[in-house]
Amino acid sequence: MLRKIILISTLCLLATPSFATEADFEKRMARGVSALDNGNTALAREEFQAAIKEHPNDVEAALYFAIALNRAGDPSAEPALKTALRLEPGNPRINLELGTFYYNKKMYDEAGDYFENLLTQKPDPEMTAAAEGYLANIRASGGGKRWGATVMGGMQYDSNVQLVAAGGVLAPGTDRRGDWRGVLNLGFNGVAFRDNEQELTGSYSLYQTLHVHLTEFNLTQNLFDVTYKLKISPAVTAKTSGAFESIQLGGNPFVNDFSICPGVLFVLNDAAVIGLDYRFRSSYFKNSETFSGNTDRNGVTHSIILSQRMTLSEMFTLRVGYTFDREVTKVSAWSSDSHRAGAGLGVALPHALLFDISFDAASKKYDEILDPATAIRSDATITGAASLTWQATGQYGVSLGYHHTNNTSNVSGYEYSRGITSVMFEGRY
Repeated sequence: MLRKIILISTLCLLATPSFATEADFEKRMARGVSALDNGNTALAREEFQAAIKEHPNDVEAALYFAIALNRAGDPSAEPALKTALRLEPGNPRINLELGTFYYNKKMYDEAGDYFENLLTQKPDPEMTAAAEGYLANIRASGGGKRWGATVMGGMQYDSNVQLVAAGGVLAPGTDRRGDWRGVLNLGFNGVAFRDNEQELTGSYSLYQTLHVHLTEFNLTQNLFDVTYKLKISPAVTAKTSGAFESIQLGGNPFVNDFSICPGVLFVLNDAAVIGLDYRFRSSYFKNSETFSGNTDRNGVTHSIILSQRMTLSEMFTLRVGYTFDREVTKVSAWSSDSHRAGAGLGVALPHALLFDISFDAASKKYDEILDPATAIRSDATITGAASLTWQATGQYGVSLGYHHTNNTSNVSGYEYSRGITSVMFEGRY
């Protein structure tokens, strides 16, 4: 019996230091949070710093220590916050603290980046309101980020390259061949004018594909866009945009497009936005050895676009939309009516992962018989896509994706299926 008592007492003595250390850590964290809430940043720093010594890899302790430094106006808050961001890149509070750090230093471009990153991370309503308030102040003062750039690159395998080049409008019905290709997309955007009521912005993007074998289908796309927005009321924003697009195929001109797109955004609440747009596009195709009758498709397209985005919860975002297109072309056999409806779901996962899945269905009917067919062509297209993105930091990410299209047609030669598998890397600056 005496032996058992001695053994139990010894075990208790051995265990006490670890339990005491854990209890001390929790007490220090609680005292630090309380001091932070009461505005005693000196005591908060002391408690969180001691907590970090006991648990050097604890993310929460590192974050609260960085917040205490920031609230105290300590310059060392910047590296401390960035260290916390590296430990947990998907934490919206860190972006809020970094945003306020740079805002207080009047470095509005940097502050705006972090506030905008926060809004993409599905924060709680309090943090959302704070970030939007800071962004509104930045815009009202004429500050804010005046330019930005994105770089995206990677590899794709396309099972049906000649059918429809990525981002282009190639005529279907050509030979089916698969190929690997490299993809590069550069984007630049700038703000000419912005305040609480109106905004004038512009952008330019370059999209380039480089095929391993089918080099005649290397695609080069240049796109210029200018957009003006006017806030009519808290619930209604009017906008209009104009764009010029130029596509080259295998180094040769393929098509030039000019378009104008007025529209209206309706903000139903913090979680739902509806968009209604009309787009007029004028297209000028170029003949080539591969597409000798391309100019027959010259003409205009009238589009009505209805879209809605709904934040269902912090984890789920739903997108739905419908588009009607009326194409009027030089040769009426290429004129057509089309309807397309689709939906997509974004899922914010732990560890800065975003899963996205989408599905749409479309029908297209042409006006007249196109030689040598014997019937007026009518197509039905079903498309599905899924991607998984890891946002490693606020600026860098990597994604895996798959996109599948299946088209049925009443005219032989226009039925097809197509799959595109992608590995892409992205940087935002």
